[in-house]
Amino acid sequence: MLRSPARKNRETSPAKKRVETPPLTKGNMQVRVLSLAVLIALVFTILGARLWYLQVLTGEEYNVMAQNTGTLTVKDPAQRGVVYDRDGEILATNVPGLNVTAIPNEISREKVGELAEVLGADPKSVQERYDAAVELGAAYNPILVKEKADEAAVTYVSERTQEFGGVQVNDDWVRSYPEGNLASHVLGYTGAVTEDELKLGAFEELKDERDAVVGKSGVEVAYEQVLRGDTGWQKYDVDVLGRIVPEGARVNSASEFVDANGTPMESNPTQELPDHVKEPEPGNNLALTIDVDLQRVAETELEAALDRTRAAGYEGRGGAVVAMNPENGEVLALASRPDFDPQLFVGGVSGAEEYEQYQYLVSERSGDPFTNRAIVGGQPGASTFKIFTGLAGMAAGVIDSYTVVDDSAILDQYNCWYPSSVSASPCYSSWRQNSPKYEYLGDHGPQNFSQAIADSNDIFFYQVADWIWNQTRDKDWLPKYYEEWGFGQLTGIDISGETEGRLPTEQGEKDLRKALTGTTEGAYWSVGDWINMSIGQGDVLVSPIQMARAYSALYNGGTLVTPHVGREISDQSGNVVEEISPEPAGRVDATQAQIDTVVNGLRGVTAKKGTAEKIFEGSELSTIGKSGTGELPCATANCDYVNWFAGWTEGQDEPLVVVTMIEGGGAFQEGSEMTAGPAVRHVLEAYYGVEQSSDDPHPTGTPPIDPADRASTEGAATPAE
Repeated sequence: MLRSPARKNRETSPAKKRVETPPLTKGNMQVRVLSLAVLIALVFTILGARLWYLQVLTGEEYNVMAQNTGTLTVKDPAQRGVVYDRDGEILATNVPGLNVTAIPNEISREKVGELAEVLGADPKSVQERYDAAVELGAAYNPILVKEKADEAAVTYVSERTQEFGGVQVNDDWVRSYPEGNLASHVLGYTGAVTEDELKLGAFEELKDERDAVVGKSGVEVAYEQVLRGDTGWQKYDVDVLGRIVPEGARVNSASEFVDANGTPMESNPTQELPDHVKEPEPGNNLALTIDVDLQRVAETELEAALDRTRAAGYEGRGGAVVAMNPENGEVLALASRPDFDPQLFVGGVSGAEEYEQYQYLVSERSGDPFTNRAIVGGQPGASTFKIFTGLAGMAAGVIDSYTVVDDSAILDQYNCWYPSSVSASPCYSSWRQNSPKYEYLGDHGPQNFSQAIADSNDIFFYQVADWIWNQTRDKDWLPKYYEEWGFGQLTGIDISGETEGRLPTEQGEKDLRKALTGTTEGAYWSVGDWINMSIGQGDVLVSPIQMARAYSALYNGGTLVTPHVGREISDQSGNVVEEISPEPAGRVDATQAQIDTVVNGLRGVTAKKGTAEKIFEGSELSTIGKSGTGELPCATANCDYVNWFAGWTEGQDEPLVVVTMIEGGGAFQEGSEMTAGPAVRHVLEAYYGVEQSSDDPHPTGTPPIDPADRASTEGAATPAE
């Protein structure tokens, strides 16, 4: 039988021996046991050493630490003062809310940004406050993360205290504006204090309260120190576990509360009283001169005027209405358009809807709703300004009430008038020569000062400015005279954001030229600048509040009252702390006879054949005033216009001067006569309880104010029930 070589080899090769594990000897066993014993001994030695260190070397230190107590300070918020109208109607008040703060030292910048997102706050703004606090060494002071926080978001954060360290949720008061947009430019709004604001005098007391909410605009900031209360606090002794330590107790080594004898004490921290308490002091209340009923009328009529402007094909970007008592400067209504809702800023802008609304408000499309056009001097004074040029001519002695200027005699073949003081000068004409109805209207003809007001005769006032220029060496005499009537300066109204406007001067033109071009070359100052000023054009910029004060001085015989919206300050018990009645700014240098000449002219404006005759058709009131249509600088044929009307109703026991300005309005007969004038008529009719006439060319249907309600304005403001 044949065998394979492999099998043969297996059979013939010697078998391999299996290596077996040697048996565990007694010596090996002893080595292993000894090693394990050494390891166990080493572990216990280390543990023992650690225990010896903790109990012997540092035991007393830890025992003291366990028994030590700290101080917990709990903020006790103060209510901000309530703002009322003159009859006690609430315009700004407070409602309970949750405010969330964070201590920068206990939370990272990244986490505070996440916290802001969770709470619906603006992470960028919160992180800016965070950075400023760290940079200024105030990292231990809480910063405001979110005012009026949502309860669900607060619950979410409260359940994640390990993730969001240093966060505190405070029961606080948040601002509420029950009337919405009404009088928003008067009231303003509130928000978290910024580092820049903390550097200002009005907020310097808040350097240790970086979580404070303060006024940002309007009376909220103008009366910040009146409205802001004084925050209170409660201080508790707490142990290392955060438990409130009962009065007279200490913590023993077992973390138990014991008395002086070491006897354990019962503790119910929820019933313990704080060791130190500072009661919060609410802010004082502020009553305004504003009449809510008249404010609603003013805003309604302003909207209607803008609607008429747009319907006629003009832009109608915005406008303002001011209604003021000419005897004491009390502002009963002040409206500006476009406007905003101050409630949007309570708690900060949050949520998609609010963010979209805010983005619109700050866009170019919105028309600058945060600009209070009633107190910003940014428009030419136009024909409402002319009367002060005539008064300047009387003051300079170049005209009197009988002086006549005949434009028919001084116009050249191109219907132009040239200043007599220079041989080569621009051509000037009046609105009649520029009107598309010139063939029907013709020239002004011979007119005295009062007649020139009634017919808005530009050339009369050109001539007055020219005559004054020729008799004085002071090239700033005319703008200085306008200053006497309050133009080119702040009125001092107690609302933030007022600007002084502009009255051009020789030096001012040089400064402006240098600012624009870097050189004064080309800054030529001539009689032409005065002629432009004489009709409220050129570089003249005024505000409705300035115009209202100047016309009030005409009404009251020359006193420049100080406009104000604050009426009185009272404490929480209703006791009047201060009556607000600012002193007049002074008197103008004008005689009553000169003022009477102007008033006669204002009567002619609204009388038959006056420029504003149609505005007041069918009205029961004897209203006088002056319209004006000003032209803004333009580079194209489509120039932009501003419309004015200023006036008052004669023979009333409670006088009221009303000024309306429409920005982006119409020209000629489609200007003030269609836009600003009807608004003034309707505000006055509503104030004096007069129904709108069926002959009214621009009725709005605004109902009159009940005279009984208006009569109450003479009394002190009383909070409404």
